[in-house]
Amino acid sequence: ATFFFLLFGGLLALLMRIQLAVPDNDAISAELYNQAFTVHGSVMMFLFAIPVFEAIAVLFLPQLLGARDLPFPRLSAFGFWAFLIGGVFLAGSIFFDAAPRGGWFMYPPLTSKYQPGIGSDIWLLGFSFIEVAAIAAAIEMIVGTLKCRPPGMRLNLMPLYAWYVLVAAAMILFAFPPLIAGSLLLEVERAFQWPFFDPAGGGDPLLWQHLFWLFGHPEVYIIFLPSVALIAMIVPTFARTPIVGYTWIVLAAV
Repeated sequence: ATFFFLLFGGLLALLMRIQLAVPDNDAISAELYNQAFTVHGSVMMFLFAIPVFEAIAVLFLPQLLGARDLPFPRLSAFGFWAFLIGGVFLAGSIFFDAAPRGGWFMYPPLTSKYQPGIGSDIWLLGFSFIEVAAIAAAIEMIVGTLKCRPPGMRLNLMPLYAWYVLVAAAMILFAFPPLIAGSLLLEVERAFQWPFFDPAGGGDPLLWQHLFWLFGHPEVYIIFLPSVALIAMIVPTFARTPIVGYTWIVLAAV
C-alpha cells in the first residue's frame, strides 16, 4: 500500500515538473497545480515515509526478537485500514477537483479564511485517520519491543534495529497528538467559525505552526532513524564483524 502511494505521489511530482518545464506553460491549471503540490507533499510524508518504516518494522521485529507475532495483531490491522481509508480519501480527492491546496503544512489563514471549498476539510479529516493509524502502529512496536523479547535478550542485547524502532515509535507517540489537536482545532474553526487561528476573534495563526512543528521536527527523525538502523544492521552482518560502540549508537538514537 505504501509503495502504491509512493507511485501516486511520484505521478503528481511529474505533473508539477511538466508544468514547470517551460515558461508560460499551461499544461495544468494553477488550481490543479496547487492541489498536486499539496497532495504530493502530504502523500510522501504521511502515506509513504512513515508508514513504510512501520510496515517494515511490523514485518521484521518478530523475526529479530524471535517472537511469533507482535502483541496486538488486531491493532495492527486496525491501523492499516485506518491508514488506507485516510490515504484513499486524501489521494482520491484530486480526481474530483476537491483536493486541498494549502501546501502539505496547511498554514492558516490561507487554509481557513481564503480557501472556502472542502479541500482543506478533506485534508484535516483524512489525516485524522492517518494520525490514528500511526499511533496504533507505534503502540504495537513499543509493546512488542519491550515485551516480546526471548528469554535472555536483555535491553542491552537487542538488535540495533529494535532499539531504533523503539525510539522512533516513542517519538510518534510524542509527535502526533499535537498534530491531531491542531487538525481538530482547524476543522472546528472551518466548520463552526470558532476563532482558534483568527486574530480578529482573539486567536493566533502562529498557534497552528507551533502545533504542526511540534509534530514536524520529530517527523524528520521518525523517518531518518529506522533508515540508519537498517544500515547499522546490514553492514556489520555482511562484514561479519560485530558493530563497534553498540552502547554509544543506542545512546545517540535516544
